[in-house]
Amino acid sequence: MDYFKAKTKEQLAELHDMAFSNASKATKTTFYQSLKRIEKVYGKPLQDIKLSFLSHPEDMIAKLEDKKYSENTITTTITNVLKLLKMIDAPLIDYNKWLAILKEKTDKRVATEQINLQKKLKVLMNFTDIRKMVEENSGTFMTGDKSLIEYQNFLILSLFTLQIPVRVSNYVGMRVIDDDLYLNEKDNFLLLDDDEYKFIFNKYRTSHLIGQKTMLVKDKTLQFLIDKWLAHYNKDSNNFLIVGQDNKRAMNGKQIEKSINEASAELFTTPLTVDNIRASYMKRISELDPDFNDKLDIANILGYSTTAKLDEHYAQ
Repeated sequence: MDYFKAKTKEQLAELHDMAFSNASKATKTTFYQSLKRIEKVYGKPLQDIKLSFLSHPEDMIAKLEDKKYSENTITTTITNVLKLLKMIDAPLIDYNKWLAILKEKTDKRVATEQINLQKKLKVLMNFTDIRKMVEENSGTFMTGDKSLIEYQNFLILSLFTLQIPVRVSNYVGMRVIDDDLYLNEKDNFLLLDDDEYKFIFNKYRTSHLIGQKTMLVKDKTLQFLIDKWLAHYNKDSNNFLIVGQDNKRAMNGKQIEKSINEASAELFTTPLTVDNIRASYMKRISELDPDFNDKLDIANILGYSTTAKLDEHYAQ
């Protein structure tokens, strides 16, 4: 082991690359960067440190933490120290010290991830809370000045939280009309008829089985958000309801999903997908236990021909 104490980081990195010749370039670079990091926290070249840190892992971990390195960076450094210990055939007692610290760090990270997951699931599984937070934050969008992207993202999130969250594809290419004379049987529409707002779905996943479905916009907040969107933001869209940044072309499904992700991350600190929102909604409906006809109608609007998908979310 004394033979390696005088080696520079470049020399040790070369030995690593030889010992792990099949490793990727990224892996080899990460090992070298870990050696550079050790030099930085000790404030001197590796050959002057003489690998003293190998027998005192707590000291080096403390130095890394003092320098405010992230947990991921510290874990990566520990992993590479373990590789170094193997390379130089260090005493097993030293190897086990570092291995124990790595296990402790890994267990802590897994526990933290589980806590974060539970927090996320708590939000995802309560549609009432999701809707309430959207409603509470809608005021700043109804009365304040927002950029087109900010307003667009919030409006799209509202379409999936202030009413039944249909599939994203239902809104792709949807046109806004003010008279049923402009209706056809192949496109989807938002019909603005005086104070009545109505979504008309001709094209959706199970339309070949169910036919045209309509969904009234009963939420006054959502009506106001749509009004402001059409009057102040969406002016040159060829009557498309949801448009991209150029304000002319209809947004595709991926763009709509991205908007939901960004708006929910801003609002909930945890990004939600459309599937998350739909699952939360279906669980909520199952908890209310509607009669079969009402449940079937909701399932149809969601894009299902039967109530089976809703039944899956029944709270046991």
